[in-house]
Amino acid sequence: MELRDLDHDEQLALLGLVQFIGESNHQVTEEESESIAEIVKALGAAHYRKVAGEADDRFADEAALREFLKGVGRPEARELIYGAALEVALSDTMAQGESELLEWLANTWDIEVSVADEAD
Repeated sequence: MELRDLDHDEQLALLGLVQFIGESNHQVTEEESESIAEIVKALGAAHYRKVAGEADDRFADEAALREFLKGVGRPEARELIYGAALEVALSDTMAQGESELLEWLANTWDIEVSVADEAD
């Protein structure tokens, strides 16, 4: 499964997470921009802007985002969304809010998180 295979609600979940991560840092770094650019490329720029606008309107706060995320059901979509959001968050220093949300999400979605050793 790839990002373009996500259904509308799954894309909304992904972009809600990406927006939260971007807002947590107060400033988007070059590395974050590169990670986000990969998502834009996968979804298409116009579609990305449309869904990002919807996410911005729909998720007034973190509580609204968390409530929505509980409803994402396909396990393969959950893993893909989580991985993409984690990649954006790890592209620079992860803020405490990002870390807490991603930890909550891993527990809620029952995702086992492991970090590969780059020497492997």
